[in-house]
Amino acid sequence: MNTFQSSNNDSNSIEALGAKRLSALVNAHNVDVDFDDASALQYLLAMSDFIFRMCGRYQFIFEDLAASCVVKEVQLVLPQWSISETEWLSLSEADALKALRDFRHHLMVVIASQHFLKQIDIKTSMRYLSESADLFYVLARQWAECHLAPRWGKAINECGQPVPLIALGMGKLGGYELNFSSDIDLIFCYESKGTTAGGRKQEDFQTYFTKLAQKIIQLLDSVTPDGQVFRVDMRLRPFGDSGPLVSSFAALEDYYQEQGREWERYALLKARPLAYSKFITAEEQQSHTQLISMLKPFVYRRYIDFSVIESLRTMKRQIEQEVVRRNLVNNIKLGSGGIREAEFILQALQMLRGGKEPQLQLPSFLSVLPELVRLNVFTEQEGINIEQSYLWLRDCEQYLQAFDDKQTQTLPSTELDKKRLLTLFNVPTWDVFLTTVEAVSTQIHDIFDELIGESPEHQSNPNNELVEKWQAIWQLDLQVKLQVDLQESTELEPSLQSPNDLSASAEHLTTEEATNLTNNVATNLTTNNLISCLMDQKADLIKAVLSSKGRDRLDLLIPHLMAECDVQKISVSQCADILKIIKRITARTTYLALLVEHPGALKQLVKLVSSCHFIGQELKHFPLLLDQLIDPKLLYTIPKLTDYAADLRRNLLRVDADDLELQMEILRQFKLSSQLIIAACDVSQIIDLPTVSNHLTALSEAILHQVVNLSWQQMISRYGYPEGASDQDKNFAVLGYGKLGGYELGYGSDLDVVFVHGCASSSPTNGKKQIDSRQFYLKLAQRILHVFTTRTPSGILYELDTRLRPSGASGLLAININTFAEYQSTEAWTWEHQALVRARAVMGSRALTVQFEEIRKAILKSKRDTELLKADISKMREKMCANLSKETSELFDLKQSRGGIADIEFVTQLLVLQYSGKYAGLADYSDNKRLLEISSELGLITKVECNGLWEAYQEYRKLYHQQSLNLQEKLVGRSSIELHKNVVQQVWQRLSLK
Repeated sequence: MNTFQSSNNDSNSIEALGAKRLSALVNAHNVDVDFDDASALQYLLAMSDFIFRMCGRYQFIFEDLAASCVVKEVQLVLPQWSISETEWLSLSEADALKALRDFRHHLMVVIASQHFLKQIDIKTSMRYLSESADLFYVLARQWAECHLAPRWGKAINECGQPVPLIALGMGKLGGYELNFSSDIDLIFCYESKGTTAGGRKQEDFQTYFTKLAQKIIQLLDSVTPDGQVFRVDMRLRPFGDSGPLVSSFAALEDYYQEQGREWERYALLKARPLAYSKFITAEEQQSHTQLISMLKPFVYRRYIDFSVIESLRTMKRQIEQEVVRRNLVNNIKLGSGGIREAEFILQALQMLRGGKEPQLQLPSFLSVLPELVRLNVFTEQEGINIEQSYLWLRDCEQYLQAFDDKQTQTLPSTELDKKRLLTLFNVPTWDVFLTTVEAVSTQIHDIFDELIGESPEHQSNPNNELVEKWQAIWQLDLQVKLQVDLQESTELEPSLQSPNDLSASAEHLTTEEATNLTNNVATNLTTNNLISCLMDQKADLIKAVLSSKGRDRLDLLIPHLMAECDVQKISVSQCADILKIIKRITARTTYLALLVEHPGALKQLVKLVSSCHFIGQELKHFPLLLDQLIDPKLLYTIPKLTDYAADLRRNLLRVDADDLELQMEILRQFKLSSQLIIAACDVSQIIDLPTVSNHLTALSEAILHQVVNLSWQQMISRYGYPEGASDQDKNFAVLGYGKLGGYELGYGSDLDVVFVHGCASSSPTNGKKQIDSRQFYLKLAQRILHVFTTRTPSGILYELDTRLRPSGASGLLAININTFAEYQSTEAWTWEHQALVRARAVMGSRALTVQFEEIRKAILKSKRDTELLKADISKMREKMCANLSKETSELFDLKQSRGGIADIEFVTQLLVLQYSGKYAGLADYSDNKRLLEISSELGLITKVECNGLWEAYQEYRKLYHQQSLNLQEKLVGRSSIELHKNVVQQVWQRLSLK
């Protein structure tokens, strides 16, 4: 009988079994061990049949383990590959096979021992195992290349550089999360085509690398008397078992672009080229980077990709069927709430959002999870719960496999293995252990079910009856448009109570019968008008769908959408607006999937579009905003004013500094999504109008700041730095006028800006391509305009109006601050000084912003001829009214009509320009509210006049804002604002303005 066979006597305690096994090993190897000082060694031998078996087969492993464990503080150190490269490459194949396996067993014994003794945690254990696989691959490739070289030579490209065979590690290996007894899933590939050189025969790379891959697999996978290194699984390669063993980069790219399937995207999430730092060259590292960059567009979509949810559901159902078929009970990987569900949660979110959120493009579960928390996909506590549950299951899995080096995730049935787990987890009984497993699994399954769960057709819905009726109406396929009586409806015939009966019989009805039937179904609906609206749009909706999958999703979505419209009692015009958005997105089935998968998003779509035309227009033109509707908690939570700059900076940090196109798109998407949140909070009355303006202003400033920085970096990379400038002090500033200067931006506002710099030198810049330093700032301003106004898939960023600069459109786009001051002092018109009242430095060098404020105050405090000032202001106001007002005899132009917004602003500007020389405090602010309050305190206007002007201003702005949200002209009935208009005109006249 073999002394080293595992004991099947489950009644033995852990201690007794360990002592028995140690005694057997001491006798077999004739090694002297002090039993009194070998408790750790006995513990390991009892905990793992694998460790006991390896110590029995290999005396050197036993001696190393015994020497490490028979000390007061156990010090287990990972063994190192000690064979020199020369010696290794000279080994025969039989010796190479044995050397790899001997080293593998020694390494695995030490990793398992460290884990059992809790010297390393599960994260470290998985990383050690994954790095070991990388090392074994590199060693096997080295040996195989050397032994193929005499006959076939080596793969060398046209530049004389070696072309390596790259093994793409998939799954847990790719994520540095390898199990103790796991297969390694590989895809072999190489960078470029060519022919080997230096051997007796030449061979094309495809044939050569195939031979090389076969030899590597043989070295690692073949079972010899010494076992095997790793089971190698190649089934994830293109075309599976029937495909070529090795593919060129070009072949891989073609395959994934033309034939790649959803599960292959999922498989590639964790893909990474295997490498071992000691052996990798810079050229090979470059090839690895190129490969991953090539695969990313297939794995990650640039939009929010909700089509992955149903694919993952299908995969999950297949796994569940496999669990049932194989009768897998207590499987902590494949069972409900197991490791696979935990992985699905994160991988679903990676595929869903990874294209838009590049920080999610990571292969490791534990590196992606914190990023999802930072993105507020999970709360901090949810992130902690997921990580703890996942690591607990992985810990348990690792122990189960290290018991006997077997690939299992099923909880044990033998008493010995149960005792081992209870000891490792410090749990008193098996029932308590099972309770822990259930608690951990439930935590994962609840989150999995919330994210992926069942498809909408399998979910309960309080509006199911209504959905079924709308489904019946949608399924009626008539040859002529249905004419629905908008005034009357008849009773629903008892024989047609069931919607199923309706849809089943629809195809056999005449047009007249179907029309009557539709009217009958409509009896219990909010209004027949919605049916007419849907039927008006139906043909166009169906025509817009480009695939059968899209039609299936449309058929599923429309009944739920119309039921929601019915519940919220929206109007026909609002329904038409929503259906136009649906029509716009039908060609992109992922957006249909988003609304199908998230009833909450559908509800928010109906709510917001029906209450705000501006939001509807934004969603129609930019469907990428639909993903903002998923989580009401985020949609209706207004950020802090300071968050915009920090969030935008984080988004841009994840984009390659040279990718201007993507940078511009990120800027636009950030503006659109932030603006949607502000608008949602606005129409829901979570924030008031001044807060809306403050947030829109803070958003624009954050974007402006980043655009200037991006433009600056592009300029200095080409031209170098201008005289007197650095990254810390660009000697450049942006002045904001009008609504930007006065913190009153609206949703569609332009940005009125002037660019100034402090450069007076004509010295050249210090880059490779030198230009005049002053010309540098002109080009910088042009670059900023380009970034803002170039139209990308997400539109333009903002319209920039630079006509308020000195000399207007004919003046320099970026002007020296001293020239600016001289112009304002000697040449500027009165209306330009009026504009200065609402001007401020939005961003820029500290010295310039301070200097601008000094110039502004000096100009505003200048002594003026009062009558001439009033005449100039009156003349300009009359000119604006005559040219810009859209008023009619019945409608009042909120901004341009006399007594409107412009009059209040002109009154404020008059007070500042007339009295700042006497009362310096008037020059300190750029917003109308504080300027009116100061004017009242100084007695320039009465308190009653101040209150009247401010109340009128607030009411006008409120009405103006409402008209903007409804995308309507800024006109209202004269009777509604008569009192406010009279107050404004009375103040205007009292101040002797004509």
